[in-house]
Amino acid sequence: MKNHIIITGDVINSRAQDIDNWMPRLEASLKRYSIRYDIFRGDSFQAEMKLEDLFQAIFHLKASLRMFEPNDVRVGIGFGDISYEDPDIKKSSGSAFVYSGESFDQLGRETLSFKSDYPELDAQLNLILSLASTITDQWKVGAAEIVQVALEHPNATQKELLEISGRKHQSQVSLHLSKAHYTKILQVIQYCTKELKKYA
Repeated sequence: MKNHIIITGDVINSRAQDIDNWMPRLEASLKRYSIRYDIFRGDSFQAEMKLEDLFQAIFHLKASLRMFEPNDVRVGIGFGDISYEDPDIKKSSGSAFVYSGESFDQLGRETLSFKSDYPELDAQLNLILSLASTITDQWKVGAAEIVQVALEHPNATQKELLEISGRKHQSQVSLHLSKAHYTKILQVIQYCTKELKKYA
């Protein structure tokens, strides 16, 4: 069954901010969601994800890096098999790795891309991810920070998010979530996960 997810990505504008700022956030995000991962060449990364965590992980990564404007991430997603598995993810191989690399290489001006054996699924998810990334491209530092906290605490109330984030006013949390179109992002995560599961 071809149900492996590999992501390949890099940090946009990695030299614009001190690596000591964004690297811990990148690593913490990958560690939170990955089965295994590696960071290499300073600002590139590859990770194996669980299908059910994939899209939440992608937007968590984006929020984590958008907190350090003008940083962001580009991510190519591959959905396929793993024919050779090594503890070092860079030494593993299979169509999931091939598709992940190909989707990353064809990003162009996009920051998210998906590729699999299923052209119809690819077209569907790439359209949604392209539209969603137009939202994330607009995230400012405050909004990205609140989105990250909200994704990490999905059942928290706005009052609880206020306490976790260290903000002084609940209206700040509400405003940041609204400006980030957080409800729409959650719908994207849920819908894309549901559609991908049909092919697992």
